[in-house]
Amino acid sequence: MPDIQVAVDEAQAGQLVTTAQALLGTQSQSGGGSLGPFSANWSASANFTGGSIDLRAPDIIRISGMDMNFTVGIGLSIDLNDFLPRLCIPAICIPIPFLPDLCTPRICLPPWPTISIGPISHSGTVDFTADFRLLASQDGTDWKIEIQIVNIPSLSLDAISALIVTGLIGAVALALLAVPFIGPLLSLATAAIGAVIGVAAVTGLLGPILGLFLNGLAFEVYRQPEVQQVLPNMGANDPEVEIKITALSAQVLISDEDELVIDAEIAAA
Repeated sequence: MPDIQVAVDEAQAGQLVTTAQALLGTQSQSGGGSLGPFSANWSASANFTGGSIDLRAPDIIRISGMDMNFTVGIGLSIDLNDFLPRLCIPAICIPIPFLPDLCTPRICLPPWPTISIGPISHSGTVDFTADFRLLASQDGTDWKIEIQIVNIPSLSLDAISALIVTGLIGAVALALLAVPFIGPLLSLATAAIGAVIGVAAVTGLLGPILGLFLNGLAFEVYRQPEVQQVLPNMGANDPEVEIKITALSAQVLISDEDELVIDAEIAAA
């Protein structure tokens, strides 16, 4: 039998998770990747709110409908030579009797530039359901209990990706307006680049970005000092009394009321 046992029901466990979400706060990530043939750089931040709690034996807390509130900024570098033809004035030759033809040189405009687009920023919310396992461990002079995600759930991102595609295509059109001699080729280039920056391509980039926030996601739901005072100093010959937590564990017990139970073993400090 444990020396100390604390139990909370699902409603109280939900309050612990809500507090833990707030304490975790907003997390940030940045990096690079591919968006079709383009090189992309991105930065993202996310925090977590909400969700309903379902306690499941022996050590699982399922959180249904938790919201990941995120902001992501995506920038692209695009080489226009991949989409636009080289513009050249052909050589013109005038035949001259008994002499070599007189020809003008073939003149080509310089290669098209590489343009940078964005970053295009988008904020959104995606909800998901995931199982979290109870884990107890020591952290310096404290004992703590965390719930850590068991597996990364699938996120529905197509609708969000469509909004990001719209923003990126708009940025492409604006960037091309600043390129000299682009007028007749503007629609051609925008259409070609837009075909590459499609919903599937953005979803393929956005999924791993948001997956980084879920990988290893943990909420700290309980923390106590290893050594605790149980009786204060009552006098010169009556010193304070302290105990030491020597072991801590957490489990889910199923009965008429499902409970999250924390067990502690103690000894004199």
